[in-house]
Amino acid sequence: MRKTATFFALLTAVSCGSGLDGEEKMFTYTFILRNETGQDLSITGDFGPRNEVVATGEIFTCAYVGSVSDAGGFCSSFLEIVDIEKVKGYRCFGKASQIEGFCFVEDARVFTRIGNTIFTEIAPRTYEYVLTSELLEGAFELP
Repeated sequence: MRKTATFFALLTAVSCGSGLDGEEKMFTYTFILRNETGQDLSITGDFGPRNEVVATGEIFTCAYVGSVSDAGGFCSSFLEIVDIEKVKGYRCFGKASQIEGFCFVEDARVFTRIGNTIFTEIAPRTYEYVLTSELLEGAFELP
């Protein structure tokens, strides 16, 4: 009986992508930008690509499927956040060769999931960053 239980436990682990079969288990990673600025924001990313108006109190989300070893940060390599009323904002790039100096943090922190990221893990593989009114005070006039 004990051998049978061990066999089924091992079979379950292998069939669920434990890595024992040479394949990594895939997970959905979700990133949330929560707008608490008091202003409507235009948020654009190169995933999709898409542009959304995000009212205060609302969220902008993106998600992708990846393994633990290949999971990165935010779902794109480009992010633009613009205060619609003041027409000022931020532009962040995930590639060092494209950095313009208009990101609200070092660009790498937006696109890094592990280590020095701006996102807080609020649930397994779900990360959030709250955009605040203080953030808009330092916004750039974008070209």
